[in-house]
Amino acid sequence: MSIDMSNETDALNNHDKQVYDPKVKRSCLKNLIVFSIAYLLQFSAANGLSNLQSSLNSRENLGVTSLLVGSVSFTATCLFLPNLMLQMAGFKWPLVICNALVSCYICANFKANFIVLLSASVFLGIALGTLWTYQGTFIAHLAHEFNKNSESKNPNILVKFFGIFFILFQLNKLIGNMISSLVLNPQSLKNFANSFIIVSNESANSSCGKNECPGPTSVIPRPDDDKVYVLCSIYLGISLIALFSLVFFLDNHKPDQDDLEKVSKTVKETFKLLLTSVEKLLLLPILGFYALIITFVTVEFARSFIACAYGIHSIGLWFVIWGVSSSIFSIIIGHLVKYIRKTNMLLIGMVIQCSSIIYLLFWSLDSIVYIIIFLAVVLGCLDTLNATCINAIIGDVFHDKLSSAYAANRFCMSLFFLTAFSLSEVLCVYQKMYTILTLGAISIVCLIIFKLRVGKSFKNV
Repeated sequence: MSIDMSNETDALNNHDKQVYDPKVKRSCLKNLIVFSIAYLLQFSAANGLSNLQSSLNSRENLGVTSLLVGSVSFTATCLFLPNLMLQMAGFKWPLVICNALVSCYICANFKANFIVLLSASVFLGIALGTLWTYQGTFIAHLAHEFNKNSESKNPNILVKFFGIFFILFQLNKLIGNMISSLVLNPQSLKNFANSFIIVSNESANSSCGKNECPGPTSVIPRPDDDKVYVLCSIYLGISLIALFSLVFFLDNHKPDQDDLEKVSKTVKETFKLLLTSVEKLLLLPILGFYALIITFVTVEFARSFIACAYGIHSIGLWFVIWGVSSSIFSIIIGHLVKYIRKTNMLLIGMVIQCSSIIYLLFWSLDSIVYIIIFLAVVLGCLDTLNATCINAIIGDVFHDKLSSAYAANRFCMSLFFLTAFSLSEVLCVYQKMYTILTLGAISIVCLIIFKLRVGKSFKNV
């Protein structure tokens, strides 16, 4: 997510004499709400379905392969295609097209096969790369227009607009996963404890946990087709509501020259920053560790520890706990940063994550089920901690190159996700866990060096 806060603040503080139109302010707020709700609905469907891919389409590793293909497409297009689309078509219709591509991906899951699902995954990667680039650019554009038509300029309006967006957007983790849990197991909320009872499936249970490897034996029983059709139909309905809300309610804003120059300049400065900044290079292992943790939870943990042991219906409920914990901790962490330095919090989080991986190396079907549930709380909180601290550190250290720093962050993360999904195709679970622990150790060392380099200049980092 690219946020050029320094340039934007200069523009927002422009006090040239002009006629202030309150209708424009109302239009900006309306478009922000429509835009945020559309993203909430679309990502509720897309992320809810993605969390199930490694288990829902486990035969011949189709689900993981589709995630890999989507990552390749995202990485190849996230820096260049959105810029081209912005110049040619503005904001609204590329957003509509990308939402339609996500809907096509959901349709491909009704009766998934290699040709259909992998083709849809290519377009999904293109869509997500564009949606995430437009997210930052469009909100900044709305904030700029809002302030231009306000008599009293608010230098923090951009932060407030992003706050409104993320308050709504973060609910996608709750909505998407709650839907999958209720469809695959309608009794999951009434009998919460029973949702995490070991399923009787000797062929699957024998390889649950760290010993599962890619191949014919790595197959999670697929739910009944009727349940899959109902689930995909609900997700498709939500996706289409998001699509039509953009078509009918989002105004066709045109990017101004500042928007176009900002995106074009960001692409050039991104690669320059990656090649010349020692601080940015020191953060790369940390970004890689974060990407490996996320893909491990989404793929290996969801398939080999949850679906394999407790059934595919338990995945959604586990991620609901994850999402609720993540949202609650996002409020708490705002107070913690007043007392604990961001690098220290990140170090503590990485140690806890490595400890969680070590525990899972010793996990078995006889282990206490509530520890698995507790891990949802812990890892959900740490997901928020990682994302918040990494972005805040980048914002503090690279404050004069903010747009290119966030773009470099997004591009590197997409490369690491691509690598992580590739490893899921070839490594056994325990091998990927050892890889995570190794990179975790390297990341801790790099973070300590990073802290020593910037600690004197940035006291709050």
